[in-house]
Amino acid sequence: MAVSLALAGLVLAAAFVGLTVQGNAIAREIAAYRNDVATERAQQDAWTAQIANQKTADYVQQKARDYGYIGPNESIIAVQRDGQASDASTATQRGGPARIARWFAFFFGAR
Repeated sequence: MAVSLALAGLVLAAAFVGLTVQGNAIAREIAAYRNDVATERAQQDAWTAQIANQKTADYVQQKARDYGYIGPNESIIAVQRDGQASDASTATQRGGPARIARWFAFFFGAR
């Protein structure tokens, strides 16, 4: 009888150890999933902040400037380097009409 009681105790102890091991494994998985959720939320917050920044007028204006657009009442100023004509009116006369024609054709189509 004592031997059977000891064997029953060992069987129950093994069952409880197995349950504890499974519980610990599940707890580790839960912690990993919570960590993944926290990482994804941080990424989502970063994307939300980036989208909010991209919706601002300053961002849109800077991107437009990066692509070469200018705002109203602004003009493009070119810096002259060595070896180019020193007279500004000469440069305007030489490249003026062709440049205006190109802009006109770009915005309104060739006529």
